[in-house]
Amino acid sequence: MGKLLKITSGLVLLIVGAAIVAPRVIDPNDYREQIQTVVKEKTGRDLAINGDLSLSIFPWIGIGLNDVSLSNAVGFKAAPFAKIQAADVKVKLLPLLSQHVEVSTVVLKGMNLNLEKNQAGKTNWDDMVQPSTELDATQDKPTEQSSALAMGAIAIGGLQIVDANITWDDASQGKHYALAGLDLTTDALSLGSPMGVELALTVDSRKPKATVGLKLNGDLIINSTFNQFDFQDMTLMINAAGDSVPGTAIKIDMASHLIADLAAGGSLTLDPLTIKFDDSTLSGNAAVNHFAKPSIQFDLAVDTINLDRYRPKPADTESSTQTTPVAPPSAALALIPVQTLRDLNIEGIFKVQSLMAMGLSGKEVSVKLVAKNGVLKSEQGIKEFYNGRYVGKTIVDARQNTPKIIIKEQVTNINIEPLLIDLLGESPIAGVANITAALTTRGNTVPAFKSALNGTAEFSFNDGAVTGVDVGALMKQAQAILDGDFVAAFIKGVGKTPFSKASGTAQINGGVINNQDLIVTTPLVNVVGVGTTNLVNEQIDYQLTLQRSKSSAAEEVDSKDIKNILIPVNINGTFAEPNVSLDVKAMVMNTQKAKIDEQKEALKKKITEKINEKLKGPAGELLKSLF
Repeated sequence: MGKLLKITSGLVLLIVGAAIVAPRVIDPNDYREQIQTVVKEKTGRDLAINGDLSLSIFPWIGIGLNDVSLSNAVGFKAAPFAKIQAADVKVKLLPLLSQHVEVSTVVLKGMNLNLEKNQAGKTNWDDMVQPSTELDATQDKPTEQSSALAMGAIAIGGLQIVDANITWDDASQGKHYALAGLDLTTDALSLGSPMGVELALTVDSRKPKATVGLKLNGDLIINSTFNQFDFQDMTLMINAAGDSVPGTAIKIDMASHLIADLAAGGSLTLDPLTIKFDDSTLSGNAAVNHFAKPSIQFDLAVDTINLDRYRPKPADTESSTQTTPVAPPSAALALIPVQTLRDLNIEGIFKVQSLMAMGLSGKEVSVKLVAKNGVLKSEQGIKEFYNGRYVGKTIVDARQNTPKIIIKEQVTNINIEPLLIDLLGESPIAGVANITAALTTRGNTVPAFKSALNGTAEFSFNDGAVTGVDVGALMKQAQAILDGDFVAAFIKGVGKTPFSKASGTAQINGGVINNQDLIVTTPLVNVVGVGTTNLVNEQIDYQLTLQRSKSSAAEEVDSKDIKNILIPVNINGTFAEPNVSLDVKAMVMNTQKAKIDEQKEALKKKITEKINEKLKGPAGELLKSLF
């Protein structure tokens, strides 16, 4: 045993001695031309070593490079394919004797990598990728355990990449991306233990034009089989600017505990999760399981958000007139991605404390989603919505080729006027609204939705007004016509009608809304209405009947007053151009009918009186006795 130890000690001393002497005797720069020649023979490319090469053997075996570049492939840009300002990597010598690898911090400074694809789809690295040869059938494949042992025998002191730049030019699709100023620093890699990671980079894009800056920090734990990554105390900062960025610029700060498990189908978990952007803070958790067929769960909440600030800006009118006009999207385009919906597996809830969307504002907003086996179910609610509240349920069934949609909605005590003004810029109606609706439809386009719409609705409005229908003016117009001023029939009223209550129900069949029980109570006039509205062709066919209320009629003494007359009003035309007018013919016929009935009664009375006079006397008594 003593002899063996002496021999081993001698060999170690010999190796150490050689390691100390070799760098003093061997100059790697003497082999510069030979290295360049071998690279040229193997790749057909020119390797330029403009800086010094350094070599160390003890206690670290390592090599250093300075100012090295590799030429591009033939047919691509003249810029070098790769260029490195400095690189250094070392392996500790003595641990190698016990089959243990200790690597120092790998340093890479000033790397520039130019990646390209030409119009034919060929890349500028295809010539360097050699087809892999299959392993001999008799060769044993390394097991997962042996791989883990091998990785366990490797210790890496860390990674330091400074000022790396990568460009990607795709001539086949006209795309250009540039990754600039990439800095990456890590602690020593030790499997199963936290490793500090710091990453910073900037990405520029030409189409769409955008610049994105990114900074990532945290402690990363990698398991021994390299299939689980636990990123603790992870922070991510993003600064984005460009034409395609909402508001042209946005800053996002994210903090989370991220776990990615690549085994058993794969999973990704973010718990807890906090994202700050603009004036909003999102918090909660989210998870994705089975990457091949994702199952998504989430529980997220936002304190306040204005979604309108993230909507695309309207096209500039002046610039749009100088370019080729873009046709608007067809109404026949499919609105529901059927196959995507069938593949969805989602369950989660999303809450917003204060929301602004499409000009509308609400508080305590919640949406609960469940999507599975081609059926999407949504339960949504707004607890504070224009002094009232809203609740609704929506089901989208995409199991068949033609999707089916079921909607149930209810609004309670909502102030409808400010809501419509915020949404449309104007409101044809005011008042406190209570509306319930139960609807179904089928199809996958707007026209199909309209033509297949069926269901029921019930509504009531209190203490409001209708703009565009002035029943007071219509009553005066009717009075003027009865007084002989037929020119008044061609005057259109544009005022409004205040009311204390308006209510009714509607039946919807094939996109046609049928209402037969509208009742509107106003201080001056009582109104009833019947008719239809066609959502398919947007036509209106509706009739109102006006009659003075008892309180207002009692104040009138004019014999020609219309207090006892029903005044018919027609509403027709289209949604875009509705037409409100008196039904003069029906009104005149109504008034003449009353006079005719009055004259009939008078004539009948007169005839009866004359007959009775004729029947007086003996002849009359005789005639009466016969009957």
